Amino acid sequence: MNKKILLLILGLALANMVFADVSFSISFNSSETLKVFTSQYIADQTPAPVFSDTLIVLSSFQPGRQEFLVFGNIINGENVLIENGVWETKKNTLGMGFGKVLTIPVHLTKMGLEFSLDFSAGPYFHIFLSNHYTHVSGQYKREVETASILHRVQYGLYATTRLRLTHYKKYFNAVDFNLGLHFFMPFSNHEFNDDAKARYHLFKTFAFLGISF
Repeated sequence: MNKKILLLILGLALANMVFADVSFSISFNSSETLKVFTSQYIADQTPAPVFSDTLIVLSSFQPGRQEFLVFGNIINGENVLIENGVWETKKNTLGMGFGKVLTIPVHLTKMGLEFSLDFSAGPYFHIFLSNHYTHVSGQYKREVETASILHRVQYGLYATTRLRLTHYKKYFNAVDFNLGLHFFMPFSNHEFNDDAKARYHLFKTFAFLGISF
């Protein structure tokens, strides 16, 4: 990426953070589904791989307006079928996203509680900072481990639902407590893929806890 474009993106992100709320969250549960797309069918990959993911997100958002987020994902995969071979994978990723925010105030008058419910969605991309493979069984293909940087860029759409407890904000130095879901819908292949007739997309959903201030 051109350095000037990268600096412009970072400058816009910093400007957005100055005039916005900042949220930090970490996932406590994740669900992953690897789907196979062909011209004849869409189905879950079998045998199903097992992933253990932790997602950490720093989000700068303006309620009812826009959101800029930076996120990291720590991934461990077992029983991952790639190019007719079974692999174990370990990855660390760094990504960015930019989306639109819809905010709905929620009042529970009888309980004396006030919430804000945020829905945000937009494009994202991320790159694997580290990408480690252990071949377990089946066909070994060297390209799986040595794929170029272009095969390490993942992109798609994200969506977030975030419930912020705002009622006690004045008691905790302007801090909100958050509970929500992050969802990632990829448009790119999850791993190296030589099959021109099929695509492999890994859908992820994370439940998270966080704070915003």
